[in-house]
Parts: sequence; structure tokens; C-alpha cells
Amino acid sequence: MKRQFTDHEWNTIHTAGDEWEKLDIFYRYWALKESFIKAVGIGVGFDLQRIEFHVSPLHLQEGHVHKETIMFLDGEEEKTWAFEETMLDDRHHVAVALGKQDTIGKYPGEVQENINEEPSQFILLTYQDLTSSAITMAPEDPMYWRNFEAKEEKPSRQRKMPV
Repeated sequence: MKRQFTDHEWNTIHTAGDEWEKLDIFYRYWALKESFIKAVGIGVGFDLQRIEFHVSPLHLQEGHVHKETIMFLDGEEEKTWAFEETMLDDRHHVAVALGKQDTIGKYPGEVQENINEEPSQFILLTYQDLTSSAITMAPEDPMYWRNFEAKEEKPSRQRKMPV
């Protein structure tokens, strides 16, 4: 995994403390990198060592959105990008990249207007929240369920056919 992080990031991970703290900062960096890659739509073929994050504060608080982290692209600070981060709970990081796709690699660039606005809070949705307005796309088919239920839980191996 080291090849996905810069020396600065890898050093921060390894000096974070015990194994759980190292894992915590690892996931944080991963969420940040993933948010940028998804925001610009360039996919996993992008060399992740080209982007480096200087995280601040080092430890996030659940329920509080932080936006102090800075990103460097090819060694230069990207002032047109901001990152909002929070903890959904004590194990799950969320990072959202805010920037303009056409500004990647341009410096100094114009700062996005909404970077300094008060961020909206992340909201934890329940299954009921997500499905309350769902509509059925096809009529219920009881036979489909019976066929599904009748399948073996672990299918047996198919025998090789003689040649």
C-alpha cells in the first residue's frame, strides 16, 4: 500500500501511535484520495502519489465537519480545492472534495466561492429513510421467490463431462 501514499503521508501513518490509530489515519488518507479521484472522474489509473494531503486536525471529531486539510498536486498547493471531512461514527471517515474539474493542475487559480461558507452537516439515514418513497417497479412474483428459496445454499460442483 505504500506506493499509494507520499513519503509525508506514509510517515504520518506510521507515527500515528498504536495499530488502531495507524489504521484510522490510513482510512482518512484513503477517503481523501478517493474523494478527489471521484470528483475529477479520472479513476484508479491515476498515480495517487501525485496528490498529497496535509491533514488538519490530526484527529477528527464525530459530528463536526472539518475543512482545514490541504492538498498538494505534483508538489504545489491546490488552492482551488477544499475537502470537508467528518466521522460518521468512531470507525467511518467521510471526505468530500470541493473544486472545479478544469482547475486540476492550474496554479494559483481562483478559489471556489463556497469554500468558506459554513458546511452543511452530514446526515445519517436509516433504511426507512432511504426506502420511504420507493415505488415498486414490477409486480410481485411469488413463483420467483419459491424458485429462489428452493435453490441449494451451497451449490455442488458440477461433474466434468467425459471427453
